Amino acid sequence: MYEVFNVGKTILLDGKPLSLVTPAGVEGWIEKGIPHSFRYDQVRDPLDGKMKYRCLYEKDGADVPFVLVNDPDSGDGRVILFDQKPDASVE
Repeated sequence: MYEVFNVGKTILLDGKPLSLVTPAGVEGWIEKGIPHSFRYDQVRDPLDGKMKYRCLYEKDGADVPFVLVNDPDSGDGRVILFDQKPDASVE
């Protein structure tokens, strides 16, 4: 079980910091051929209190995982949460 904490402006997963990545950032990894993987975990949505899924990415060469967030320039910059677990075969 993973423990998630929000300490000030840092989000921690099992005591380690998470980095942020937007969908455009992931597309950039794909275009550049940067190896990466992803998985989903469940967290409680702070807005409605329901359990939802979020996407965590791991990129070759990075020490910390990345959590998928909305682009702050065109959205709210929040973590993207899914009501149902997306099909894991689709990136």
